[in-house]
Amino acid sequence: MKRYRKPVVGRAALACWLACQVWDAAFAQTTLTPWGNVTAMRVGQEPVEFEAGLRIVHPDWEGFSGAVKYLQRPHYSRTGAKGVVESAIEGLSFRESLEDVGPGKASLQIEVTAKTNLAMAGVYFCVDLPDAEFAGGDLELIGDRAADLAQLPLAPTQTSSVKPYLRQAARGLKITAPRRRLELRWEKPIPVIVRRDASDHPTPLNDPSVRQRFVTNPAVRQPAGYQVYLELMAGDAAPERKAAIRLSLAATGTMDPRAVNLVLDVTKPGRPFDGIGGNFCLQFSKTEAEVVKYCLENLRVAWGRVNLRWAEWDSEEQGDPLATARAGKFDPKLNDGMEMARVLARRRIPVIVSVWSVPKWARAPDQPSGLRGTALNLEKLDRICSSIASYLVFLKEHVGVEAVYFSFNEPETGVEVRQTAAEHLRYIKALGAELARRGLTTHLLLGDTAHGTPGALDFIRPALADLAAHRYIGAVAFHAWRGCTADSLPGWAEAARQLGVPLLVTEAGPDAHLHEYPKVRLEPWFQLQEIELYLRICAFGQPATIMEWQFTSDYSLMTGEGIYGESGPVKTTQRFWNLKQLGTTPPGAFALPISADRQEVTCAAFGNPLDGTCAVHLVNRGAQRTALLFGFPQTLSVLRRLTTDANRGMEEGEPVRVSGGRTELTLPQASYTTLLGTNPVSPFPAAKDLSN
Repeated sequence: MKRYRKPVVGRAALACWLACQVWDAAFAQTTLTPWGNVTAMRVGQEPVEFEAGLRIVHPDWEGFSGAVKYLQRPHYSRTGAKGVVESAIEGLSFRESLEDVGPGKASLQIEVTAKTNLAMAGVYFCVDLPDAEFAGGDLELIGDRAADLAQLPLAPTQTSSVKPYLRQAARGLKITAPRRRLELRWEKPIPVIVRRDASDHPTPLNDPSVRQRFVTNPAVRQPAGYQVYLELMAGDAAPERKAAIRLSLAATGTMDPRAVNLVLDVTKPGRPFDGIGGNFCLQFSKTEAEVVKYCLENLRVAWGRVNLRWAEWDSEEQGDPLATARAGKFDPKLNDGMEMARVLARRRIPVIVSVWSVPKWARAPDQPSGLRGTALNLEKLDRICSSIASYLVFLKEHVGVEAVYFSFNEPETGVEVRQTAAEHLRYIKALGAELARRGLTTHLLLGDTAHGTPGALDFIRPALADLAAHRYIGAVAFHAWRGCTADSLPGWAEAARQLGVPLLVTEAGPDAHLHEYPKVRLEPWFQLQEIELYLRICAFGQPATIMEWQFTSDYSLMTGEGIYGESGPVKTTQRFWNLKQLGTTPPGAFALPISADRQEVTCAAFGNPLDGTCAVHLVNRGAQRTALLFGFPQTLSVLRRLTTDANRGMEEGEPVRVSGGRTELTLPQASYTTLLGTNPVSPFPAAKDLSN
């Protein structure tokens, strides 16, 4: 039988955990995304942040196509300090091999091959220099002779010009800023072009729908800055035309010694946080049963979501799926989902049921052109609602589980059911009425969209405006795969407040395509990025739960024992400990306003005036720094401290003393810290005695 280490804390546990880690934190000091962009180099404790990657520049320099998350199908691998990406952009295939060769130094080999004819200005390796890191510095080109040197001040100016600031052949460049230095060198002189484009996001050539997805995706928009283009291939592409370059990268950075000031306001409690949740959509019988068991036994799981195999439940339109199931003749593929719901319910974990697959009879005869997903046949609305309600009735009768909520998964994107906003409203009203008629308390999720973007928020507005639909809506829900910015999250929180229902993040994670390059989930930068995302959602969205995708061997929090072909005994990852640490938030604690004056620190806070408990969560993606926290209750005197990073799994540190409502502590580099406290006296004043 496979054995799992129990998640324990303390110095002995730390030594055990370190010995079992499959990742050496010294590796991957240079961040290479699985779609092929270099996004930072960590020097000592400090990340030097920029973005560099291939760009196919369109004719006359009217836009470009670049390597972008979600719009490729890359192959990613890592061996020690070396990462390799193989992918394609437009009609160009490429292979990138990046290896850390020393502190602050890396070697990058790029090979590109054209697979088709393509009109273009050329193929370039572009280094995007954000003003936040390099403004006020200088760029210097390196040539064969002193006379070849050219310099450009990196002034943070606004411009609508598209002309290049500098164009010259060189074999290297240096960027020197007040606290940053970045140097690139290559073997032979090639043309270098420096620009500062007013609009710096990809505009793909071929597919209009893909072009729109670029424009509406805030993740592909770059901050203001200069772009340095290294020419690899000039002019139009032709089949089998090739180019290659080997780059040496070197970066240095000076730590910013300033402390971060954090201000907490315990007098303005927001919405309650139930805790972390998880998805339990079972797919891999050989590896997932014990992973699921381990997660349930070692994480405080507040919500669970399971899959209804609708196509297997009701394959024949003329049949009666409920009568068939009551006779014991249902498809055995349904057992996994029903049994998973039973396991969750026995642990008193509320269950959400969602639909992916669609029976053939329920599909619309005319499917949306050029879009993914399956449209439902509105002429069979009553039959569709009866089918789904019948399953939920059988789940209650056969397993003893009444689903709290039901949803069509990601209907605005079409994974797998696709709905328009108007259709989404129509199904909420029709299915909600059918569930009520069948005596079920199950309500509908509004949204359950793939993204937390403003565009996804528009998808739920018709239902928000229809008072007749509100009685059937139990919660507002979205997934965290895209968006989730400080600008978009309050809109989701407001939608839930408008309806008086919870906000749920029913699928959480930074990358929906992680299953295509699962090794990335083990890299420290990815694991820190994930928990930083969750804290941002907690702070600006105030959800009742954040539900990880998944608590199975898919996108797994574990490694080893055959998960994604990984060898060795099963081990927890940093992601597991991040979630366990977030789950230490006292159940039902209310979101509290908290702010930081440094962008390197992301924070969220919770408190409950009834029992005086509180939790403050801090992700520091930069160097080690001092943190000054203000605004704790005056009677609070001590806080527990937990830390997770590339080398520690929820390690408990020395208690943090609080005096006069403030405290001071050190945040380690690239770390996640949680402070837990119990205030013996409620921070709120006692109510006045009105008996007289």
